[in-house]
Amino acid sequence: MTGTSGFHSIVYPSPEQEAAQSRPDLRDVFHDLFLEAIFMGAYGSFAPREKPSLYVVHQGDDEAPYRAEVLALLQALFGTPLHELSVVQYRQAALRDLKQAPLLKGMRAFQRGMQELRTSLRRAEKADYAAEGQRWFVDAALVYGHALQALHQTLAGAELQSQALQSLQGHVADLLASPAHTERMKEAQALIEALAQVRYAFRVDGTAVTVLQDPQEPDYSATIADTFARFRQGEVKDYRVQFNPASRLNHVEGQLLDRVALLHPEVFERLAQFRSAQEGFAEARIVRLDRELAWYLSWIDYTQRLERAGLPLCFPTLNLEQGHIDAREAYDMALAWQCLDAQKPVVCNDMALQGDERMLVVTGPNHGGKTTLARTFGQLHHIASLGLTVAAHSASLLLPDQMFTHFERVEDISNQRGKLQDDLVRMHRILAAATPHSLVLMNEIFSSTTLDDALWLARHIMARLAAIGAACVFVTFLDELSTFDAHTVSMVGTVDAQDPTLRTFKVVRRAADGKSYALALAQKFGVTRQQLLERIPT
Repeated sequence: MTGTSGFHSIVYPSPEQEAAQSRPDLRDVFHDLFLEAIFMGAYGSFAPREKPSLYVVHQGDDEAPYRAEVLALLQALFGTPLHELSVVQYRQAALRDLKQAPLLKGMRAFQRGMQELRTSLRRAEKADYAAEGQRWFVDAALVYGHALQALHQTLAGAELQSQALQSLQGHVADLLASPAHTERMKEAQALIEALAQVRYAFRVDGTAVTVLQDPQEPDYSATIADTFARFRQGEVKDYRVQFNPASRLNHVEGQLLDRVALLHPEVFERLAQFRSAQEGFAEARIVRLDRELAWYLSWIDYTQRLERAGLPLCFPTLNLEQGHIDAREAYDMALAWQCLDAQKPVVCNDMALQGDERMLVVTGPNHGGKTTLARTFGQLHHIASLGLTVAAHSASLLLPDQMFTHFERVEDISNQRGKLQDDLVRMHRILAAATPHSLVLMNEIFSSTTLDDALWLARHIMARLAAIGAACVFVTFLDELSTFDAHTVSMVGTVDAQDPTLRTFKVVRRAADGKSYALALAQKFGVTRQQLLERIPT
């Protein structure tokens, strides 16, 4: 049930659309595109922690189960690309709203309130004495109510454009107006006031402690303070012990409380009834909201550093059909973080497939940014399919049904296949599964065979992909492939015009020039044939 507001979740518009999602096996894609590194950074405080050493004593972490639950949710959301455009747009609109500073501040306050709720509920559960646990439970109910009220005020004060947050606002308003919530808050507050009126005394005689009804005697602490106030000459050290509400009652305090409850049965019976009647009071969609907010806010936190460094981010336009892919000033998000750490500039590139164009063939010198361009292309599409901002100034991208990567792998002796055979087996799987709505990224495949064989194999694969109609990026050392057909676009990694040994890491749209710059490198390091001969003694 989604209630009168129609609210289900801030990441899925409806239960049916959520149920339609399935999590594919993207281990190769995550590895090849460095998505693991990106999302590990985005996990922030929810990232997996190192296992504790056997020789180090660690304090208990009460929030560990919550963090594990949120981490599992983050991993599922980051690892499940969407294929329904309306769901992507639903998330994009929610993220736009959440990036408003006042709303973002209010949502973080809501999360702190939910953390306080979990703390109170844990104390209620772990309490050694019934009345102690019941009192913490009342606190939890009040914390929840105040968090809901603050959330409603935050949403009401924001200019909401997204369906997700507008529906959430209506849902929270319905909860606050519901008789169940109103009665719960009224009774919780009444219990707090009733408990504040409880008065008692106790007499200590050796090891015997007797709890008595309030004898209605004056407060001797105030009398003594008044008597000696005339002798006060200034501020002095306060030796009174402060009560720590976070600590659990010791056995003496617990037994005193039990006997106070016997003296005031009506109040403490109401306390017990409240807990029994209100178990599970926190509404499931609000509890879920706290977890799902962590996904949006973790991405906002992760990308803020990129924005502060002046790097562009945008909400991409997504297309279900082939025909227009265009990204301006795009960059590899994982590499950008490394560059910022090393205080190096981040190089941005443009890339496009327009009209009937289906394949980018990227050539140029080694270590010139070719593989980075392919990774960037894949990162843009995967992150865009999650409904998040991408690393580009502007982007119009494909919403693919599947993404495949075929990057070079070291030979694996466990599969009993040679490197060439392994390349062919992996490529066969891709060709069998790819559709006209798929995206295929290939990087330096068939490098283990002869030039003629690599060229023959690559052309056959490109012909199959062209027949399928999938969008492709092919990083290769074979310049001949850049003119495969009329639907192929050539991009080339460039070098410094004055010194060809220096890579600019800019990859531009132009015809392949066939230059490997090997001779320039050999000259720079003194290993050309002539330089070697000059050093050999005759």
